[in-house]
Amino acid sequence: MRSWTNNKLFPLLLLLFFFSFTACDSFKKIQSPDKTTTDSRNDELDEIQGKRVFNPETGEYEVVIDVTGTLDTIEWKDAPVDVTIPPISSPATQGEIVDENTEFLSSYNMVLALPFLADKYDAAEDKIDRRSIPALNFYEGAKMAFDVLAGEGVNLDVNVLDTRAHQPTTIQLTNNNYELQNAHLVIGSFRNSTASALAAFAKKNEKTFVSPIYPHQNLTTDNPYFIQLNPSEKAHAEAVMQHVKNKFKPENIVVFARSDAQEIRLMNYYLDAHYAIEGSTIADSIKLVIIDDESPSLDNTDFEPYMDDINTTAFIIASSSQSFVYAMLRNIDLEKEDRSIVVYGQPRWKDFTQISYQYYETMNIHISSESYLNPDDYTIQTFKENFYNKYGMPPTTEAFKGYDSVLYFGRMLKEFGTGFRNKLDVNPKDGLHTRYDIQRAVTQSKGSVEGDALNQFDQYMNKHLNILEFSGYQFRKAD
Repeated sequence: MRSWTNNKLFPLLLLLFFFSFTACDSFKKIQSPDKTTTDSRNDELDEIQGKRVFNPETGEYEVVIDVTGTLDTIEWKDAPVDVTIPPISSPATQGEIVDENTEFLSSYNMVLALPFLADKYDAAEDKIDRRSIPALNFYEGAKMAFDVLAGEGVNLDVNVLDTRAHQPTTIQLTNNNYELQNAHLVIGSFRNSTASALAAFAKKNEKTFVSPIYPHQNLTTDNPYFIQLNPSEKAHAEAVMQHVKNKFKPENIVVFARSDAQEIRLMNYYLDAHYAIEGSTIADSIKLVIIDDESPSLDNTDFEPYMDDINTTAFIIASSSQSFVYAMLRNIDLEKEDRSIVVYGQPRWKDFTQISYQYYETMNIHISSESYLNPDDYTIQTFKENFYNKYGMPPTTEAFKGYDSVLYFGRMLKEFGTGFRNKLDVNPKDGLHTRYDIQRAVTQSKGSVEGDALNQFDQYMNKHLNILEFSGYQFRKAD
């Protein structure tokens, strides 16, 4: 694995800084957890990956992280173990109360709680941990949004906190951090465990928490203060099935999965979505195929019986295993001959590096994605140019998400005040990387409900998803 050094990045990971225009940012370091909890971090941190490319010298795929540009200077401040939280008040709280659900203020308190992993900085080698890069990119995009909001008269007091991608650290922040206790809006967390801690804090303290990255599944219940921007696995399955059923009859739809609990669960999401669209569980069913073949190349599996000689067949593969997907595509390609096949896959397929794009092209691959950057869009081209001029590097997907989420919610605060959550489902807006169509979502079965319980929901969730089609050796929006 390649190591990477940039002398300009160490100052960013020791940061206490202040925006002079409309925002004030600060990192606060808290007491280190004990050794047991510290050692447990690594299991979570390994999930973050950089861009993988093939190195012809080593014959292996390696993680490459490119970050350049001048970044902010930082200085740590230690928070004592026992912090007495003062009453939640600030000059901003003296605002106009329009109704019991909202308050319009001269300035709003925003917290960005991101996994910068400043404690992982290697001083001896002068290297930052590669897993902090997504948080840094998200923050850079957010700073671009702060500039826009300042020009629109949106006044924000912004504090930036390091969750270290570690649940005990995040829980300690929620217990001791004054900025969190005083926040009108919290954005951040790239992990299920840290998001769970912040969601619990938001529910208990009635603080709006926005999770912009991770597609959480059943993370919280009865929590109107939790807003999830990346739709869940179930929502992805529903979007794919809607697209498939608009084009194919049930007898020409086949869902494949391995005998793996996660893949079987996803297969059932597709089946449930099919029945929901039909409005009945006694409608003609789609075909479900569980593959028990454990050979690496699936030599013992025959796909030809599932192909139609006349009509196009839609194969849905409920797996994100690169080796399994490769074996399936290879065998389908060998057996299809002149038959017409369309393959629907998972969002992670766009990041696969060991499958020839020729298979993607010939199999007419479709995937669902909450993010799509149209390369021909002028506003996206302009953002890329401005970002490069500011930071000396092109923006990543996390940078777009940082920009879009801060811009959207900053404007919502300005227009609707502290109770903006009640206006989310009637204010869809287009961002650069996605559309925000945020609706109330029920993620847990409520059983038989009536009366006031009919209006109960578990959280807010962005329901917008794109179906992308691989054509011309790139993913574009499908019809």
